[in-house]
Amino acid sequence: MEGMFLRKKFNIWLFLLFACGLFFIGLYIFLNIVDPKATSELLTFLIMGILIILVVIPSWLLNFGAFIHIDEDSIKAKYHWFGKIDCKLSDVTFAVARVNTLIIQLKDGKTHTIMGIENSWPLASIIRRNIPFEVTEQPEILMEKLNNLKATKKNGLIYVCSGVALMFVIVFVTVFLTGEREMHEFSNIDWTIFAIMVATEIATAVATFYFAGKTGKNNIPIEKLQYEIQRRIIETQPLLPGFVIAVYTDENYTGRITLFGYPHDSAVYYSVQEFDSDYTLFRAYTSDVYGSQEELPADFETLIDITDKVLH
Repeated sequence: MEGMFLRKKFNIWLFLLFACGLFFIGLYIFLNIVDPKATSELLTFLIMGILIILVVIPSWLLNFGAFIHIDEDSIKAKYHWFGKIDCKLSDVTFAVARVNTLIIQLKDGKTHTIMGIENSWPLASIIRRNIPFEVTEQPEILMEKLNNLKATKKNGLIYVCSGVALMFVIVFVTVFLTGEREMHEFSNIDWTIFAIMVATEIATAVATFYFAGKTGKNNIPIEKLQYEIQRRIIETQPLLPGFVIAVYTDENYTGRITLFGYPHDSAVYYSVQEFDSDYTLFRAYTSDVYGSQEELPADFETLIDITDKVLH
């Protein structure tokens, strides 16, 4: 499967921003020729122009020449400006899709976050279908790890919310301690209070962003553990009673579909099992009887056949 990157359409805002950058640089050169003595005073135009262009050009070049190719046993990709992947599917531990974003985790601990992909979900699906599943821990142990991660994330969110609230409190306290005076009316004591509060505000902001980043890093490990728990249960839990013909699931292992038949008869029916809040599989639906497997819904073609793994 090939990755489809978002086509670079003409962006009028980037073009106007680039034109502004060129205008500022050109204005600096022109005014410098007209009045060479004013060079230092006009330096701001040059700096602004250069900074604008340094922002616009990398934005234009993002994913220039980018590609991602996934075959039966490997992934090769070039993305963003310098990102590259060249590995076996056996080196991948997990893949996650977001809106126009594909996240690939490798066994060596490296994570590739590829943005600007139109078909991120199909790519993540094919990776999950083909990567080896080597988790041997019991679901109970995995659930304990999951609960610990969720508790860590919850504490992190509390710290982030507290930090944001504290930043507002610092502003109000500063205004109160300085008597709501304008800055040009500050006394020496007011300036001392203001300096302390600014330092405190900066420290609080840094701490808040730190906890926000640390908390956000728990999202993928939590999703990965949920996937491992569900897959482990689906592949190991006893099947529903009956004459089992085949067992299916989806690439996210969100449920299990068991196809049943009858001895010496082509008629079939299926049962759908889903997860309860405590990761217990329960029967959610049982179909009517079909004359044969050829009459089953077309959705069965998109499912993963795990019969050999379950009926061992």
